[in-house]
Amino acid sequence: MGDTESGSSGAVDFVPRNQRQKLDVFNDVLYRLKESNDEEASRLGFEDELWAHFCRFPTRYAMDVIAERAEDVIMHKRLLQMAHNPATRPAIEVRLVQVPFQSDGHSGDSVDSELQLQYFDYLGKHSIHPPPAFGSLSDSEPLHKYQDKDITVITGPLCFRLVHEITISTIDKPKLLSQLTSILSEIGLNIQEAHAFSTIDGYSLVVFVVDNMALEDTERLRSMVFKEIPKIERETLIRSES
Repeated sequence: MGDTESGSSGAVDFVPRNQRQKLDVFNDVLYRLKESNDEEASRLGFEDELWAHFCRFPTRYAMDVIAERAEDVIMHKRLLQMAHNPATRPAIEVRLVQVPFQSDGHSGDSVDSELQLQYFDYLGKHSIHPPPAFGSLSDSEPLHKYQDKDITVITGPLCFRLVHEITISTIDKPKLLSQLTSILSEIGLNIQEAHAFSTIDGYSLVVFVVDNMALEDTERLRSMVFKEIPKIERETLIRSES
């Protein structure tokens, strides 16, 4: 990682602000992985690989990813590695995630910040399903305030529902997000959120939070997405030849 790893305040002063932000998140994620005794984090060379992963993305990736969910970063790193190989591209991960909603007879109500903080704390302690990796439903910046509190039951209007999160890594190209959005809509999914990040070496990481698919159909959903994505490649080839 070179000079950016220096602990001296003088050296850090000369690091661009966006690099310092990446470095802060990188250090947080690395610490959490080591604290959890993550097997990959103990592998020789892993630290440099993790830093290279953050450097491939714009600063927005480091700012949006949830450090408390360090294992999500490992998943993103793995999918990008798979996307490099034509035999394993596109790389797709589909999982169930929990999102909060208020159920007080007014379906349009949103979750206020206090309840959302309790939601993240509760999931961290009690749920087998994580929150989404990105997005407005994953704003956990002040979560540390609640880590010492014993919130075992959340009362009031806060409820949970399970939805699917689809993470896709493939070769980056113009209009990739809109093309993937069209594919998911054709499958019949309701897209709640979408986030796209392009790497400096020509790859993309796109994350969707969707519903309108039976919860038990997670693997079937992955197969459907995997089957449909190559259509984008064919359509791009046809346009380039016409």
